[in-house]
Amino acid sequence: MFDNAFDFSPLSDLADWRVAVYLIVAAVILWLAKLVNQACAGYSLNDQLTKEDNKAVAVSFAGFLLSLCLVIHGILTAPASLKVLEADENAWLLDLGSTAVWSGIACILLLVSRVFNDKVLFPKFSNKKELVTDRNIGMGAAQAGSYIATALVIRAVLGDEESGTFVAELGAALVWFAITQALLFVFCFIYQKCTRFDLHAEIERDNAAAGVALGGSLVAFGLLLGFFVKSYDSLIALAIWGVVSAFLLIITRVVMDKLLLSGAHLDDEIHQDQNWGAALIEVSTAVGVSLLIQGAFF
Repeated sequence: MFDNAFDFSPLSDLADWRVAVYLIVAAVILWLAKLVNQACAGYSLNDQLTKEDNKAVAVSFAGFLLSLCLVIHGILTAPASLKVLEADENAWLLDLGSTAVWSGIACILLLVSRVFNDKVLFPKFSNKKELVTDRNIGMGAAQAGSYIATALVIRAVLGDEESGTFVAELGAALVWFAITQALLFVFCFIYQKCTRFDLHAEIERDNAAAGVALGGSLVAFGLLLGFFVKSYDSLIALAIWGVVSAFLLIITRVVMDKLLLSGAHLDDEIHQDQNWGAALIEVSTAVGVSLLIQGAFF
């Protein structure tokens, strides 16, 4: 270790001007994504984020931006992209164009996931009304969690060097996306059945704790789905893994409730006290266990 402690060659890699080009393109992609998001949302993001100081919209949009950054990072570091750059030093322009195209596709899929969130995960009310009119931070947190969970799956698919052509990779991405969106619904269904309060009602009455708990649990679930999609290619096994993962996270929730919140009940803390601190403990535990499960497989 530290055999090359005085080697200055890494600085030449850091000074590569193409890195700046990639960062500029990524910034442009994020800016364009904001415009597309705003057009699809039906309200002015600038007005909501600045003039109205709408924290609910801010939380949701922050989740969208983070999700897109996760996907772009996955594209840039994908084996297929690295293979292209190693094969031909001048192929970076092709890789740059591929990054832009796949980032655009990922943006569209994230916006589709928002429609799914509104119509399927929370069909009893309008996400737009909850975010803009009611300024419901719980809804913003739940939507952000849905974005991030979706992004973790998308980034696991894009750039797979074994997919072959662009059409084949796109087809695979759409199939995985559709299945994992259905599994997100299954997870929400199981989560609702294992809690002692009405999840929809709590989020609708602006209970931030309920939204934070669900949004974070969706992220934990997305981590497990993304890990499986990255490692295996069986659709039926993914469906089984999704159900098993949902129950593992529910078991984690029960164990955390008994060990970390002894003397209080997690459902009561979220439902009655609207204690988003307890919700954060649930989220950190769920995400931590998801990471430990992945580590155990490796």
